[in-house]
Amino acid sequence: MLVTSPKTPTADVDVVIVGSGMAGGALAKRLSDGGLRVVCLEQGRPLHPAELRHFSDTWEWDKQREWNVHPNVRKLPQDYPIGGEPHSIRNRNDVGGSLNHWSAHWPRFKPVDFRKGTEHGLAPDWPISYEDLEPYYDINDREMGISGRPGDPAYPPRTTHTTPPIPLGTFGRTMARGFEKLGWHWWWMDNAIITKPLDGRLPCNHCGQCILGCPRSSISTSATGYLPRALANGAQLRTGCRVEQIIVDGDTARGVIYVDIETGQRYRQDAKAVIVAGNGIGTPRLLLVSANSSHRDGLANSSGQLGRNLMYHPQAFVEGIFEESLDGYKGARGAPLFSQQFYETDPSRGFVNGFTALVVRAPGAGVAANGYWTREPVPWGPDHHKEFARLFGHHAWIIVMAEELPSPTNRVTLDPELTDSTGMPAPKVEYRVHPNDRKLVEFGIARSREVMTAAGAYDVTDSGLLDPPPGYHLLGTARMGTDPADSVTNRWHQAWDIPNLFICDGSSMPTSAGVNPTPTIGAMAVRLADFLVREGNSLLGGDRPRLADDRMESVR
Repeated sequence: MLVTSPKTPTADVDVVIVGSGMAGGALAKRLSDGGLRVVCLEQGRPLHPAELRHFSDTWEWDKQREWNVHPNVRKLPQDYPIGGEPHSIRNRNDVGGSLNHWSAHWPRFKPVDFRKGTEHGLAPDWPISYEDLEPYYDINDREMGISGRPGDPAYPPRTTHTTPPIPLGTFGRTMARGFEKLGWHWWWMDNAIITKPLDGRLPCNHCGQCILGCPRSSISTSATGYLPRALANGAQLRTGCRVEQIIVDGDTARGVIYVDIETGQRYRQDAKAVIVAGNGIGTPRLLLVSANSSHRDGLANSSGQLGRNLMYHPQAFVEGIFEESLDGYKGARGAPLFSQQFYETDPSRGFVNGFTALVVRAPGAGVAANGYWTREPVPWGPDHHKEFARLFGHHAWIIVMAEELPSPTNRVTLDPELTDSTGMPAPKVEYRVHPNDRKLVEFGIARSREVMTAAGAYDVTDSGLLDPPPGYHLLGTARMGTDPADSVTNRWHQAWDIPNLFICDGSSMPTSAGVNPTPTIGAMAVRLADFLVREGNSLLGGDRPRLADDRMESVR
């Protein structure tokens, strides 16, 4: 378990980081590698392996209570409520962030994902390319520990897998045959789950309850990968500390005000630079609540884009029941394989963008008894056990994960009434699925049903579009760009309005791609950290920090 620092402020800090998730952990480690003095502030706490519910007979019930993915259900002191409807926000406010509640899929974005403005014009191009980010993807993979199989012809070449892929098993091989029968491409999924010992961490034992965290540290998170080494470098991790305000003097950030959630005591931490890494909801919330007389609409919001363009990834579930036992519930929950056969735009379909078909292992017996995700619960009566036996162990599951168009009306603002446990205004979410994305998901459902049938399923059901989509991926609300008029930061995550204020997390993403964003968030954070180590003195020295020159792109 991580040893955290006292909650009181210290002098001579170079960088204060808000949040300890994927980006915050990577930043803390890589900045401290470079000799910078770093403080990372986290409103949650470290989770001890013994707290995780893998050892409980009631783990599936516990998932609905204190281990629920919804902060509005958990209502823990470190959580903040989320106002507005409709939404289905799912995040975790503890050390490691929402990586405490994930299945560890680890796909990269593709080169095409960085140029949607060029491709179809309904979303902006990124200010950086895949080629700019590629070396940092490699670094991030090595730092975290990733399982997978190299050689996917649908991606640029890479050789950074740390351990072999998680096994396909009967379930995975059966589904792979379905894709092959249709002539569609599939590949072993990269997962942030180690399959061999690594740096004192135990390999996956295939218990299958990844969504509840991992008591063996087999799942790679910032709390198992980056943060232990950051602390060894001398970085400070202060937990139970909620940042309530970023202190800004004119166009210069001076530090932050944070509160000890347990005692209510407030502190000021000064720093040469502030990096906000609080996710696509928490980041705009903090920047909006930090408004002052010079920045009346919130910090870094001269463009009016702060809080706008919220993206989740529209999704649907397609499930099949097979005659033979697939034992899909046995093994790591992370997807053993995926297909991006329909990933890129084809205008003849009547919409833009595409989707990933994630072939995901089935959950446990309790979820089966409740009808999995798309069926009615198994009825009570004389046929109960017969019907349960027909489903359990015979189930396959595809998640249709679609790329989402950014929309300025999907946004985060401050709720006028709700507050969190220390009185800070809560975020309010407004969200509607774009008509383009509805068509895209319907297309993905139809293709996934074809796969199920080709693989041998005799009973196929689907959820239809999940509306609102599950809000695990919180993206786009402080996007990067090349023009201060339509973006919040430049290509180096510097706020256009406040050059020593940096924003680096899912909110930075101009577009969502059609895959889990976590490895891209980590790569962006590594790139920013290495940039600050290399160029920070020239940019942040003196009384007036300045914006970076685009020509500064370089990799050590």
